[in-house]
Amino acid sequence: MNVSKRIKKKVILQDITMKFESGNIYLLKGHNGSGKTMFLRLIGGLIKPSSGTIKYSKPLDIGVMIENPEFLENQSGLYNLNYLASIKNKTSQEQIKASLKQVNLFQDRNIIVKEYSLGMKQRLGLCQAIMEDQELILLDEPFNALDEENLNQTIDTLKKLKMEGKIIVIAAHGLDQDKLHIFDEILHFNNGKVSLWKS
Repeated sequence: MNVSKRIKKKVILQDITMKFESGNIYLLKGHNGSGKTMFLRLIGGLIKPSSGTIKYSKPLDIGVMIENPEFLENQSGLYNLNYLASIKNKTSQEQIKASLKQVNLFQDRNIIVKEYSLGMKQRLGLCQAIMEDQELILLDEPFNALDEENLNQTIDTLKKLKMEGKIIVIAAHGLDQDKLHIFDEILHFNNGKVSLWKS
């Protein structure tokens, strides 16, 4: 991919050239407004670049959790997942339940979402991004509001997805140094440009 993105006259992303490979986890770092979320939206096809193209080696199913996940607050977590699954009809009850277990939310699946903590909503958002066996997974701040136990479980889930050959791209900040080992590449966003920190 080689893309730029402008909004009105402001350059958000400038000549970003990148290649993502299966079985890798990528971390996007940078301050708020540095373009990380915009970059995720471009990769996911949610917006179009102002110039350049994004090419996929083959058609991909994409799982997305960008910004604060929104759900039907007066319905249960399981109801929300079933509702989302019905749109594409690409997953099963068994897969949904397995994904709930992966994110440590199975025991809370029948609680209505408005009673979920922020961390539980984050995990529900991750669940919907992986429950259809998506090949490309885009996550915006998936570690927000997670306690240590659920943070470690989420990292274990990401490692498992990596072993399955998924491409995982994560925008996050504030991760402890001892958690950075899970990332194959760390990309730093600053003033619309990207530099490689780790390869």
